[in-house]
Amino acid sequence: MLPVTIVVLAAGVARRMGRQKLLLPIDGVPIVTRVVAACTAWSTVVVVSDAAVAHALARTGARMVFNDAPERGMNHSLALADAAVRHDEAIAVMLGDLPDTSPIAIARVINAYEETIDVVAPEAGGRLGHPVVFGPRARARIAALADGDALRTLRDDPAFEKRIVAGVDAGTFTDIDTPADYAARLRRVRS
Repeated sequence: MLPVTIVVLAAGVARRMGRQKLLLPIDGVPIVTRVVAACTAWSTVVVVSDAAVAHALARTGARMVFNDAPERGMNHSLALADAAVRHDEAIAVMLGDLPDTSPIAIARVINAYEETIDVVAPEAGGRLGHPVVFGPRARARIAALADGDALRTLRDDPAFEKRIVAGVDAGTFTDIDTPADYAARLRRVRS
């Protein structure tokens, strides 16, 4: 199996939520802790900007990289994580607000990666999700990404050899961005 490090992007400013969403509990566990727990079978780097999030993750064993400029967007967080991982490895990029991600879904995507593939992404119901695996050739472009949230641009670059993993559980793609998203997710727990 080829070396893959999971990168969890957890440094966003949560504008739509209006407060730190990554610490909101689901089944008594903060959202970001649930995500990192799903990644424990792999080496994991988490990009954080909030001291409370870092504190919540202190016992997970994940390596943390601090982003002191989260307003620069997801691409900046990705570049910070990219610099913390050996360049001959692939990285599997996760978002810190996906509380229903599972080790099974992550493994399916990571196991689809091979040296001849630059990008691997899961698909469910016609929608691409996370984690997205970037091999060394795709990673070489991360440092040059402009500030913002254009991870899709890198994922969808036609110059890269891609593999789509179909049939991944769509529930693993559910993210929490707004108070309504969180309330809907909590209702599902009670159902």
